[in-house]
Amino acid sequence: MARKEIRKKSPARKKAKTSAKRSAKKVAKKPARKIAAKKRTLKKTAKKKTKKTAKKAVRKAVKKAPGKKKAPAKKKVSKNPAKKKTVQKAIKKSVKKAPTRKSAGRRTTDIEPRLEANLRLRLQLEDLYANYGATLDYGKIEHWPDFFTEDCIYKLISRENYDLGLPLGTMFAEKRGGLEDRVTAVVKTSVYHERTFTHLITGVRLLGESRGVITATANYSVLETLPNQYTRVLNSGRYDDKIVRKGGKLLFKEKLCIFDSALVPASIIYPI
Repeated sequence: MARKEIRKKSPARKKAKTSAKRSAKKVAKKPARKIAAKKRTLKKTAKKKTKKTAKKAVRKAVKKAPGKKKAPAKKKVSKNPAKKKTVQKAIKKSVKKAPTRKSAGRRTTDIEPRLEANLRLRLQLEDLYANYGATLDYGKIEHWPDFFTEDCIYKLISRENYDLGLPLGTMFAEKRGGLEDRVTAVVKTSVYHERTFTHLITGVRLLGESRGVITATANYSVLETLPNQYTRVLNSGRYDDKIVRKGGKLLFKEKLCIFDSALVPASIIYPI
């Protein structure tokens, strides 16, 4: 009989075998773990779905269940009927007074013509005073009465007398004939040195208009220059005028030249 040789197993070989076994076990366990994890997730999702479906079912049941309807709120009835009427009247008045877009537009269109007329009148007054001063300065004095009406009044008076209500003035002319007499006296009768005048008229203001008579005022200063002499202030003060429209023109019905100083030079020959 042949004898079998007994080989001794080395420790390294033993270790290799044990590690191979372990790895085989691990490989076998992995799919089992995955399956278990999937099962758990499936169970969780199933629980969630059941919960959601249960909640939905409860909501539907609550909606379908016949509940008590809310009673409509009762309107408060005022005990005093007189108060009701006063409130309703106040509301109606406020509605009537409230300006609509159309009415607002109408109001603006009504105001615009008034403003245009007022501006036109102011410009006409400016032209009237400018032409008046230019006629006395550079024009012929014969055209001075053309700025007045037939029944006009012209007066040169001090402020002191005017404030006290005294009628006495330095120069006075009534009606257009009186103005023409003054012109003839300046041109033909009076003897005086040649001189030049400059009227500075500023601050023209429209005070009002009633029954076709316009009241206006303006400040004036008259400079006088004699030959070979310095220019001096001859007279200064304000005009208080009443103006009317005649033939499409503005004419002075009453012109008061109220000068500031109580002292008057003796050489006031030309009208102010």
